Amino acid sequence: MSLLSITVPIIRSVFSRWTALQIAVTHSMGGPDSEAKYEAFIDAFGQYLTRNVRSASSMSLNENDIQEYLDEVLDEEFNTVLDDDSSRELSQLFVRYISLILQGKLNDVQQELQTQHANAPPVQMSVKHKNDDDDDSSSSSESEDDMIEEEEEEEPKVEKPKEQSMDVDEDDWTTVRRRSGGKK
Repeated sequence: MSLLSITVPIIRSVFSRWTALQIAVTHSMGGPDSEAKYEAFIDAFGQYLTRNVRSASSMSLNENDIQEYLDEVLDEEFNTVLDDDSSRELSQLFVRYISLILQGKLNDVQQELQTQHANAPPVQMSVKHKNDDDDDSSSSSESEDDMIEEEEEEEPKVEKPKEQSMDVDEDDWTTVRRRSGGKK
């Protein structure tokens, strides 16, 4: 097996748990072909990593190079700028995984990935859908209608206390009163 054929499934597994990338793809931040860009990114990143392995004992890349590559692709292809240091964490992870693979410890990497999959749900599972509890469409539309009616009913209640708690004098100064009625 080539190093590329080993790393691509690992990259796919890690990227499937990368929240920033998954949100960018899900919301088509890379344009209408975001899914295709995602697949191309996986392959290109695999080639990038394997190209930079000099020998069985060293990589010519360091974590900063990998982080820069990840940040650049997300920015240029998916219009996403990361502020959460997730690309740094992933770069450290990939350096460690490549090192383990080169040491002949592919099973260790695969076990770790299986553990991560068991413990952390995919990004799609972390987004709560509005109608998760509703089984039929009539009940979901009824509950949505109820919610709209409730919102309409609440609006006047919110505005009345605001109008009652403020007085405007002849100089256009507004006096804000506490709920107890005293001046502040």
